Amino acid sequence: MSDQNEIAVSVAVITYNMQRYLPQLLDSILMQKTDFRYEIVVDDDHSPDNSREILLDYQKRYPDKIVLSLRDYNVGGSRNMYGVLKQCKGRYIAILEGDDWWECDDKLQYQYDFMEKHSEYVGMYCNSWCELSTTESIQKVRRDIKEPMVFSYNDFLNYHFFDRLPNSTDTAFFRNFFQDSPEEELDVFYKAHNMVWDQSLALILYGKGKVYVDPRLVSHHRTIVEKGGTNYQSRYAVEDHKVSDAYMYACHEEYMEHVLKRNCRKFYKVRGMLFAEAFWSAKKSGKEEDKEKYREIWNQRKKKWPLVWWTFYWGCGTIKRKMKKKL
Repeated sequence: MSDQNEIAVSVAVITYNMQRYLPQLLDSILMQKTDFRYEIVVDDDHSPDNSREILLDYQKRYPDKIVLSLRDYNVGGSRNMYGVLKQCKGRYIAILEGDDWWECDDKLQYQYDFMEKHSEYVGMYCNSWCELSTTESIQKVRRDIKEPMVFSYNDFLNYHFFDRLPNSTDTAFFRNFFQDSPEEELDVFYKAHNMVWDQSLALILYGKGKVYVDPRLVSHHRTIVEKGGTNYQSRYAVEDHKVSDAYMYACHEEYMEHVLKRNCRKFYKVRGMLFAEAFWSAKKSGKEEDKEKYREIWNQRKKKWPLVWWTFYWGCGTIKRKMKKKL
């Protein structure tokens, strides 16, 4: 059992324009039954809705639990979450974003007990429900697993992003190294992408050790994509994000090589295929704005040969497919 005067777990929460979901999120944390002390560290990224008023009300009612930061201007999801993580005082950190919620009251205790018994892991994730609608009860299991899984650095080298991630961040629970680690060991978290940080977090964790994935369903993760929707996932689904994604992966490559001092040759394919797609799309369309996209990706990192190789590979594949059709 943990010392009751010590903060054993910090729950890191970010929010932006989430007044509709905040009470459900906060209540799902406050309902946790634990034999240790935990804090809820919340940072609102200058929401224009009533999120701030809701947070202030909760802090007034639970002053011993809630640590609140209210930003004077918007900094984006990645910097906002990084700021929260640096404030966390607990030995462990759990994460819950502004529109997700936990479904069981022993989520924290369950993960805390596991991590206390298993020093070989730097962190753990559980499984979650993906909520697909705001108006209907439509959900699916995030990862169809019956047995535990273990992720490590080599998994991050996989081409498809889902194969790199243990699970959604609303299930994450890991040892707190953010408080004391030098900035240069962690700044990829916010430098790689202004909004997408789950992949950077996974990379940082893998650089420190193995991550355990428990099949137990403990939370609900909203992955809602609606036509004309204003939430980030709806906008992301219809936007061309090859340039920003390629930049993120360029940052990850540099982190692997210069901070972790590890080989990431296999990972070059991720950025290379994005460049190849942008290059051949521009050749097909002939539009200047499409050409600018592949030029931007080309200039993002000095190491160019992966881009050349995968563009050549893509082109050869296209020629083969055309020849098969003719035959």
